Amino acid sequence: MVNLNDVQALVEAAPTGATYAELHEAFVRSTRSDIAESLVRLAANLRAGRYPAGRPYRHVNGFTKMVMVEHPSARLTLHIWPAERGAPDDVSRPHDHRYAFSSILLGGRQQFVELEETVDVRLGEPWRSFEYRPYRKGLFAAVTPRGVITCREIAVAPRIPLAGHYTATSAIVHQAITGRDETCVTLVMRGPRERRTSKVYYRPQEPAPRGRLQFGRRVEHEEVMRQVDEAIAFVTT
Repeated sequence: MVNLNDVQALVEAAPTGATYAELHEAFVRSTRSDIAESLVRLAANLRAGRYPAGRPYRHVNGFTKMVMVEHPSARLTLHIWPAERGAPDDVSRPHDHRYAFSSILLGGRQQFVELEETVDVRLGEPWRSFEYRPYRKGLFAAVTPRGVITCREIAVAPRIPLAGHYTATSAIVHQAITGRDETCVTLVMRGPRERRTSKVYYRPQEPAPRGRLQFGRRVEHEEVMRQVDEAIAFVTT
């Protein structure tokens, strides 16, 4: 059994042969103080110019994605949606993932809506589906159209900061609905990649991805530090 207090350390110091199930079990047992210790250590490394697993970037879904540590069986990432007061809730396009993952909401407001594809057009809404194949840890992706697909809502998963976790398999299609009135931060552990591609769904009236490529945006160091400090405040105050 993997048993370390610092969440980042539980991945860094885990034996090479540790499984995702073992690391996941330790992750979901993480306490507020475990998470705080990890984020404070992360901030110290960033201030010293040490990025633990590559530079953070702004994901195409609007959040800053920061890889904290990688293991052959798992990856620990911090996802941060900066506050934009007065803006409507951010509703992501429906999508699935190439891997299973669990997410702990550290602060802010977020819920997931889960959907499934159906052949019965009466049961849902039409979406244009695209297949994404990321490269360079998601900094850009090749995009291939799949056609028009009907998806229907099957579940809503509300979330409470620092209370439990949300888990999804690679087969689940969902939307993240994230409040913008304050910063929202999640800590995510993902498992090994199960396939090369994922699916993203666009409404019929939305423009398709341009050039069949989609790029993340670099986040400057000062912005990274400000966002990490906000994440620390959620778990230390």
